[in-house]
Amino acid sequence: MPLAQKLKALRQIRFALDQGELPLARACGLTQEEFEALANEQLIEVYFSKDEGPDLDRYHISKILPGGWSILSQAHVAEPDPVRVAVVPPHKSVCRRIYEGTRSGLWDLIKVGFGVALGWYLKKYFP
Repeated sequence: MPLAQKLKALRQIRFALDQGELPLARACGLTQEEFEALANEQLIEVYFSKDEGPDLDRYHISKILPGGWSILSQAHVAEPDPVRVAVVPPHKSVCRRIYEGTRSGLWDLIKVGFGVALGWYLKKYFP
């Protein structure tokens, strides 16, 4: 079994164990071959729970053994570095930045001017 496949299977098992219960091998998303390989290489500890059914439904995984943890700890060696992406805001022109910076202030000036004109009109024609 390739190292990358072991790593993927061990990550699935670690996630299932972190959920709190002892999962079945099928609940961890393992195939029959992956389950047999991990158990034979003593990377996981399993215990028998049922007499009938396929192996994936008869065995619970109780923990990851030190050999499995050593594979998980070497994960950065097995996989290439992920692509790093930086989010950069779009460039704005000088005119656009001036417009965005003054548009709320200009609207306030227009409202004040309209209020002054309305007040003058009401005071003149409706004393």
